[in-house]
Amino acid sequence: MPFFRKTRDSRLKTTIREVLRGCEAGRLQSVGYMQVIPLVSDLNDGRFVSPVQCDADVYTTSYGTLGFRNSSDSVMIVPCHAGYVVKQHAQDHAMAHAGVVAAAGDRRYDTAACIQASQGGFIKKGSYRMLILPHALREHALQKRGEKNYQKLWDDISVFNQRFGVNGQGHLEYFLKAFKKELDEFVAEFECVPRQVGAIVLVDDRVVGIERAPSHEYWLSIWPSLIRECYGSLAIEAAKTNGDRAPNRSPRVQLPVEIASLDELESLIAEIASQEDERARSTVRELLGEPLDLQYEEAVSDRRVGADVSIDTATSEHFTGQVIRDGDKIVYASLPATSAFVKSQEWTRAEPFSL
Repeated sequence: MPFFRKTRDSRLKTTIREVLRGCEAGRLQSVGYMQVIPLVSDLNDGRFVSPVQCDADVYTTSYGTLGFRNSSDSVMIVPCHAGYVVKQHAQDHAMAHAGVVAAAGDRRYDTAACIQASQGGFIKKGSYRMLILPHALREHALQKRGEKNYQKLWDDISVFNQRFGVNGQGHLEYFLKAFKKELDEFVAEFECVPRQVGAIVLVDDRVVGIERAPSHEYWLSIWPSLIRECYGSLAIEAAKTNGDRAPNRSPRVQLPVEIASLDELESLIAEIASQEDERARSTVRELLGEPLDLQYEEAVSDRRVGADVSIDTATSEHFTGQVIRDGDKIVYASLPATSAFVKSQEWTRAEPFSL
């Protein structure tokens, strides 16, 4: 059976499992309300770099137009919903979708969104820290990906801020300032493992996103942005919803009345960790076979590096995001869970987890 098959409306169809083909699941990492299952692989496609890797110049030329200068000899994949909050007197911007810039290329996207409502001015060409939009804003941004309206996320940002008790209509930077300490902690607590190229992210035992990169180096460069603003914001919301109480991680291990040695203590801790790891894995098992519809958005060909890529918007019952294919091979995927799925209370358990 071919990797992709066409549906009647000429769209392509695949599955979550195929998106993650070539990956293996690593040991679960868990801190507070967030859990991460690393995805590791020997696949390492160096033809693709992120804006962070190649120190890309970023700029705006008008409100709603975000530009990228790729000075490297690799194709640059701009992560889905990459954004820039700058210190200069200029309006912060974010992408409403992913982007692809050819080697030594310069490209502008006029479908970007301003994420700082009342600030004027354009971003001067330069290198800036990249963020990825908070999880709660990504579905809204993707739904409006084709709109050429720089104000298109202001109402969504306002609602987002209100949920956290933050003032500032249409100003994402107010949330980032209010929760800087908590967001910074996520970056320190969740470190990449060797050969990691992606992750399945859970918050409060709920799958909230699936991410994959073309190489370990690419993943290293975008992971701080994903874990900090995108998924970190969701973990903060989970904690606030639960009154800042610690999550329930009650082990099903029968604790002994007395621990006789350090070896016995170590064995007990390992068993508790193993049970939490299995609990997280059981949550994602059924999702791997979930069908994904891929809607073609655009293609970029760069013969100098032998890349012929296309961007597709991916939708399923539980996820909505984008994937980037090089021919029939998916090299990048960002699939945040839908807001409806995040709010689900329980999911069906299925057969053993494997990729």
